Amino acid sequence: MLEVHMQTTIKTLFEQGYNKSQIARMLGLDRKTVRNVIKSRGNGCEEVPRKESASQFDPYEDYILAKMEKGLTIKRIYQDLVRDYGIAGTDSGVRHYVQKHRPPKQDVFMVLHSLPGEEAQVDFGFIGTLNVGGKARKAWIFIMVLSYSRYMFAKITLDQNVKTFIMCHINAFQYFGGVPKVVKIDNLKAAVIEADFYEPLMQRTYAEFAKHYGFLPEPCRVYTPTDKGKVEAAVKYVKDNCFKERNFADIEEAEKFLENWLETTANKRVHGTTQKMPAAEFQKEAKVLSGLPTADFTMSASDTAVVGAQCHISYRANYYSVPYQYINCKVDVIEVN
Repeated sequence: MLEVHMQTTIKTLFEQGYNKSQIARMLGLDRKTVRNVIKSRGNGCEEVPRKESASQFDPYEDYILAKMEKGLTIKRIYQDLVRDYGIAGTDSGVRHYVQKHRPPKQDVFMVLHSLPGEEAQVDFGFIGTLNVGGKARKAWIFIMVLSYSRYMFAKITLDQNVKTFIMCHINAFQYFGGVPKVVKIDNLKAAVIEADFYEPLMQRTYAEFAKHYGFLPEPCRVYTPTDKGKVEAAVKYVKDNCFKERNFADIEEAEKFLENWLETTANKRVHGTTQKMPAAEFQKEAKVLSGLPTADFTMSASDTAVVGAQCHISYRANYYSVPYQYINCKVDVIEVN
């Protein structure tokens, strides 16, 4: 006979719209067993609820619920409990305590594993405003995470343009001491001009940068958010654990905190999916990353302009002469720094 928790799981999945065959495949059960459990839903029998034992977190229930309402993660709640109350134990105790307050996850995805040095994923995440030279400026966090080890690099930025995007890549590769074979990117304008499902059009400068560093840029398929699930999870983790409910005097203080947090927390934690420490797994991955290029990358900005009747184009409030045969033609404008 199936245990009670397995029967409950079957009934819950059925109520969420999964059919008997799907449930049987998901749980590794015989379809007849699933059918019998679902059929028994209407037999009038009710389970006798178990009496819950006292938890060490009962005295902190209001504190924990308040943190949950602010959207803090279990790991962050545990860290704050240790800081404010000096509790013993691990974050798994907090996870068990708040589980009944969390709605069940609806979607089920297969976790795809990468080989060491094979892939990195990158993305931006908005983190609010920071004091920059006495003025409040919008700020983002750039994140690159190595898919095998989950070792990550993060950098605060004030924009998401091509130059910033590329400089963040360079800083990340230097942080890792090497370059992965593939960099999976979201369809940001800094890298992808046209996010076609089959043939995305790459931004010229970013494509040249990828060639210089020897990696293959791989845009995510449109309407397929799971393509970059590792970095999206990393963005959420950084926003929740590093920045949420923290106040910084200025951007310099935030950058210093982030740098220390990466070394002492993010890359030293036991990762929720791999159940391994990213810093330890990175020791294997670092050995197979491609080497950094010996020459610096020459940054260039590209745009388009139409040549006027006077054989000029306008670019950044300046006029430039163009040969007469290009009048009324659209030309590429490349600015080299």
